[in-house]
Amino acid sequence: MPEVTSSYCFLIFAVPAFASLLILMFGRTILFRELLALIGMFATFIISIKVFLETQSKVLTAFNAHLRMDSLSGLVCFLISLIGITVIIYSFKYIQREKSDKKIKSFYWQVMIFLSTMLFATATNNIIMLWVIIEATTLASAILVAFYWNRDALEASYKYLMLLTVGISFALFGSVLLYSGTAPYASGRDPLQITVIASVAKAGLIPKNIILLAVSFLIVGFGTKAGIAPFHPWLPDAHAEAPAPISALLSGVMIKVGIYALVRTIAMFYSSFSIISLFIVILGIFTMIIGAFMMFVQEDLKRFLAYSSVSQMGYIVMGFGLCGITAGGDGAYLGMYGSLFHFVNHSIIKALLFLCAGAIAYRTGIRRIYELGGLRAKMPVTAFCFFVAGLAISGIPFLNGFMSKFTLFLAGAETPGMMWTTVIAIICSIVTLAGFVYVSYKIFMGPPGDKLKDLNITEVPVSMWAPMLLLCLLCFLLGIYPQLVYPVLDKATNVILVNIGNL
Repeated sequence: MPEVTSSYCFLIFAVPAFASLLILMFGRTILFRELLALIGMFATFIISIKVFLETQSKVLTAFNAHLRMDSLSGLVCFLISLIGITVIIYSFKYIQREKSDKKIKSFYWQVMIFLSTMLFATATNNIIMLWVIIEATTLASAILVAFYWNRDALEASYKYLMLLTVGISFALFGSVLLYSGTAPYASGRDPLQITVIASVAKAGLIPKNIILLAVSFLIVGFGTKAGIAPFHPWLPDAHAEAPAPISALLSGVMIKVGIYALVRTIAMFYSSFSIISLFIVILGIFTMIIGAFMMFVQEDLKRFLAYSSVSQMGYIVMGFGLCGITAGGDGAYLGMYGSLFHFVNHSIIKALLFLCAGAIAYRTGIRRIYELGGLRAKMPVTAFCFFVAGLAISGIPFLNGFMSKFTLFLAGAETPGMMWTTVIAIICSIVTLAGFVYVSYKIFMGPPGDKLKDLNITEVPVSMWAPMLLLCLLCFLLGIYPQLVYPVLDKATNVILVNIGNL
């Protein structure tokens, strides 16, 4: 694709950062807080649409290609902006439970800077800057995890901050190793740029021992960010204790930024070392199994959803690994296509599930599954959205999760010697379905717990259920008409396969 200079590479993260600054300076009243957040996020969403459309036919660059956005970047930044704007609207009523204007103001400016850091990660072409920005997303979100400032929230934030900081440090070591291995062969080009590292790697010039060590560090570092087992222990605590809108961002898009960083920095070495892709597949299967079975021992609804996220990340990682097992062929293409499709679907589904969990907590003040019950008649929109999302993430036909999972099943079947991945993935989907059927029945159709009997429970305000319903409709739309996203996913898939050398 032709490369063109574009200011969108800068504006995509500068606009929400500027909005955050304005809220910090002037957000003393409801009008300014909510209005500035909404305008800033709406402007960012419009820019993400422009980036999304432009990157379908060209590559956008800025600052001597240190900022670079292709069709994969366009897809991810659009997804972040879409989930971001739904979360901002949802938060209008949700966060008003906080009586302190200062605390509400801090919520909005921190959310906007958090979104800015994630968007920045999709735009950078500098491997050290990518590490810096990934670390920045950790710092920005750790404050939000501790938002309620109680013992559990502070403990979760501390654990989150420590584990991710230590984990992501390995990614720094890996990035420095790749820079040092590339620099002698960069021929006047900047060896910090990921595209330059990829071109030198394709030429087979980087020493193999450096590649293997660097890739090991990158998997640990960015894998920790993505919540891949066994680097996932921070995830259940952080997702459970953060406010529901932040949980939606953490599970919906932030852990995907870790996957995005892995794809950008590791895929280029698949052609040299097939063992890397096989290890990624095994890591994905392990993550899938751990998350699926840990769901069943959770009493807290948000921890249940958090372990579900761990399991679903396993599907995405499995597909990413399958795309490098064989050179060319249907298995490679289907693996990467299915991985990206599930990347998109899980972002929508899991954001919806955490918003539903937030709606339940908003009306009942309860998160323990066994203390809930009988909410279907009192919260019909929330119940409908939760049912749909639970079925979608379990891979039920006519919903979006089925289409991406089925693609991944086909990828395993089409890749020589990888049929076992399809078998395990199907079993984990059945386990996921069983878990969501049980939890959905207990919360919405089972007998109400004692704590609910004296509560006058009604549906949440329209500003909360409208974003939920929008995401729910997307689950149906992408399930019934998956061709809608085919051109976009096809281009993003080809970007990665060209980088791998499988196209």
